[in-house]
Amino acid sequence: MKPGSFSLRILAVLALGAFAPACRKETPTFEPLKLADGTVIPAATLSRGYDVYTHYCASCHGEKGDGQGPAGSGMRPPPRNFHQGLYKFGGVAAGELPTDDALKRTLRRGLHGTPMFAWDVPPADVDAVVQYLKTFSPRWKQESPGAAITLSEDPWKGREAEALERGRTVYHVAGKGNAGCASCHVAYLPRAELAALTESVTGRKVNLANADPYTALQRDSDYSLTVDAKGEATQLAKVLPPDFLFHRLRTVWPQGTRVEGQPYTAQAQREDLYRVMAAGVGGAAMPSWKGAIPEENLWALAYYVQSLVVMHDTSAARDLQQRLRDSKVQE
Repeated sequence: MKPGSFSLRILAVLALGAFAPACRKETPTFEPLKLADGTVIPAATLSRGYDVYTHYCASCHGEKGDGQGPAGSGMRPPPRNFHQGLYKFGGVAAGELPTDDALKRTLRRGLHGTPMFAWDVPPADVDAVVQYLKTFSPRWKQESPGAAITLSEDPWKGREAEALERGRTVYHVAGKGNAGCASCHVAYLPRAELAALTESVTGRKVNLANADPYTALQRDSDYSLTVDAKGEATQLAKVLPPDFLFHRLRTVWPQGTRVEGQPYTAQAQREDLYRVMAAGVGGAAMPSWKGAIPEENLWALAYYVQSLVVMHDTSAARDLQQRLRDSKVQE
């Protein structure tokens, strides 16, 4: 268990206990819920989901599902406001309603580096609470979930060095089938090398003399920070694109840890990176890259970002960061 994760879990458990008396109310009466895709959720499932939600989720996400639970005050990222019907990791193109499988995956795994833990509850309870979440937002009655993003075959198996070289370009250069991730996230090349790479790919000279490609800026998001009495957003949260050498990624874990009871391998890590890059991050500035760039470039990007992720909090990461800082002065 990572340092700090135990204390966070204890705090969450204490919060659940502290606010439990306020949650001991008679279960409301539910009617079957008909969704836009024709699915009808039985009242008994919603009732069970209400009980599970009240026990595990309400202390952070709020009894009304508005993200304003008493234990969630001051949390960053803030607990999700389910009234908005927005989900970061929905397993679909960013902005679309998530699949049930993606929601269950988040509940089983939690979100790395946040107080959203992996809750060890029976599968029937996981299913029930996923269905209950749909009572909070009218989107579920108006729209069907998006098409699930699926993994394509990795074209770079056995050619990892080539994948890293291609991914380095896909990450740092925009256009020509590349993603240009460095325009929001930080760059990992010295300025002279970054300028030379951009020119070699695009034929365009860039002047980075007064630029700072090593500092990410906060971006607007669609996620509520505060809400009114109806659960409508009155203030939106800012998001900071992660620095892969420094920040923990929400749906990606360190290799060698156990996720869902299984050892987390390099392949599993790479596939999780592919998933979030392919789908994008709903409600944030991270777009869906599936179909926007060639699949071989998307997989190469996963390889390259993985090479940064495995350096997280190591001397190699600190050395690279220092070299980048020094390049500002030397060039």
